[in-house]
Amino acid sequence: MVNINKLIKQLSDDEKEKREEAILALGDLRDERALEALIKVVNQDTLENRTYAIIALADISDHRAIETLVYCLMDNEVEIRLAASRALGKFSSPQAISALLVSLRKDPNVGVKSRAALSLGAIGSELAVEDLLSESKVEHPAALLYSIDSALKMIARNNGYADVEALAKSVHEKKMKHAEITPENVQLSEKEELLEYPNLWPYIRKYVYDQLEGIQTVLSIETDEVTAESKIAEILGEKFWRFVNFMEKKMNRTFSKYQSDLMWQMCWDTSKPIRAEIFGMIKDHKKEVEDIDRYRVWLEKVAEEKEAKEKIEGKPIIEIKEIKSFDDLKKPKTQAEEARTISGDLESIMKKYSTWKKDADDMKDLDDFGIETE
Repeated sequence: MVNINKLIKQLSDDEKEKREEAILALGDLRDERALEALIKVVNQDTLENRTYAIIALADISDHRAIETLVYCLMDNEVEIRLAASRALGKFSSPQAISALLVSLRKDPNVGVKSRAALSLGAIGSELAVEDLLSESKVEHPAALLYSIDSALKMIARNNGYADVEALAKSVHEKKMKHAEITPENVQLSEKEELLEYPNLWPYIRKYVYDQLEGIQTVLSIETDEVTAESKIAEILGEKFWRFVNFMEKKMNRTFSKYQSDLMWQMCWDTSKPIRAEIFGMIKDHKKEVEDIDRYRVWLEKVAEEKEAKEKIEGKPIIEIKEIKSFDDLKKPKTQAEEARTISGDLESIMKKYSTWKKDADDMKDLDDFGIETE
């Protein structure tokens, strides 16, 4: 059994090679207990080991690493900025999106710009579309334009659009709809105002976690991905306006319709990794049920063929060793049993993201949003 604590301690070894060995091992293990130690490596080791540590943080994919990775985008070393821009593509976070957009527009290195664009595509949020479309019209090197085009295609695919043209049309229509109330230049300042609020991300993560924590009560094994996504949207939206009201009080201002829609997009994007795991779990359960059904049919067919052969030959056929679970396989799970199975798996998924709730533990005012039910 691997000793995580021993590997973490090895990160402080005097020999660079031993530290490197520990960094690579911790990245492979993807254990969040190594998070803080790896962040220290990113801040104070050799260039090579710092790069390896950034890759390890991406493999662990704990959102608490985002601030460190964002800071790395301002590093003097191109290798560090490149590794950080790649790593942030694993985090479905408005904070990551905002930082990558800055890199896309302002980083002096074309390779970092290209990697930032591709990471925005990997995240798949519509929040990045306007900036990517604007950059696609600038005279950039061919490699960067190719990365921007690839990113837009990924976002279009991720959000169910036929192509980039359909995605751009949808984003433009939304923008024009908001422009009737909020002019385009005001939209930009309002977006920046939201993104600059210091505690925005912990609040959004805690809101998403608190709403999705009870999702196992509304999903069942038969639920397909489309139905699941619809239900998740309903759960996230149930208290959304109370959350908006809470954030308005925190920021001491009233949100425009544009800012409220941005807040919803941020909450939806933040829920993406949880949604992906839930959908994966649903697919796994469906496959398991289908496999059991096929196996049950095969066993029944074997039994029927054996019985038919016995009748023809007039003597018993050597018994086929039956699997112990055969009787269980003959009995389809009841709806209650299926619900318990999927509920247990959902609880496991939510446990993984429980740090989202801990993030804002010091912000006691977020509990019940600090707002009386109207």
